[in-house]
Amino acid sequence: MSSAEPTAHHLTGARLREAPHTFWTSEWSLSCLLGFLVFTVFFAEPLANVGNTGHFILSAVFTAVLVTGIVTVAKSSTVAIAFGSVAVASVAIHWVRYASGDNALDALNALGTLTSLGLLAAIVLVQVFREGSVTFHRLQGAICVYLLLGLMWGAIYALIYVMHPNAFDFGRTGEPMTIAAARARFVYFSLTTLTTVGYGDITAVLPIARSMAMLEAVTGQLFPAILIARLVSMELYYRQRRFEREQAALDREELARAVARALRDQG
Repeated sequence: MSSAEPTAHHLTGARLREAPHTFWTSEWSLSCLLGFLVFTVFFAEPLANVGNTGHFILSAVFTAVLVTGIVTVAKSSTVAIAFGSVAVASVAIHWVRYASGDNALDALNALGTLTSLGLLAAIVLVQVFREGSVTFHRLQGAICVYLLLGLMWGAIYALIYVMHPNAFDFGRTGEPMTIAAARARFVYFSLTTLTTVGYGDITAVLPIARSMAMLEAVTGQLFPAILIARLVSMELYYRQRRFEREQAALDREELARAVARALRDQG
């Protein structure tokens, strides 16, 4: 076999390198991400007992999705390097905190989590609003962004809690709470605030915590309205373009038939 011919090893390596790009350029990636987020938000986080193995798997999947998404979606190598560096730093802080168990890194870990979630939300928005008609997968991507907003505010509350442990009233006095247990409650508090349900079992006490809760409640109302308006306008625009293309094709066919008839009449 000639050395110029690709070997099975080379073909396999090429497929592996192409896999992240294929994942993010396919709209079904948004459905996969939604499934992952639903499991994380509604099962893994509330249980808060996934163990070291479960936490490792969830963190590894999130890391892979984030890094490959940045590399794929970035329009230039400079942007990919800039945002990739931020993502790598954020993920590195999380893994160091996870491996060392050092509580001193809780604030940096919360900040890194917030940054990573924000980057992933931006990547998904790029996929949702890219050129093309609105599909069911894009609607699922919009839901992903909504859940990511809830997780982002959960990270904000965790950051506030690390700096000010008395910033929130959990309705439980005299009972210490680790940051891991508090983070699970903040995801719950964040989603109830985002949807403006507000059961009242967890309340913001300090002004900064209340300000963030109010900002999240406003975002929870404005984001779906703005998003729906944008998606509807996109769908109307691409339907109009499709109609114009089909009409232009019909006009060309009619013109061709008219020319053919004229040629026959002259002949």
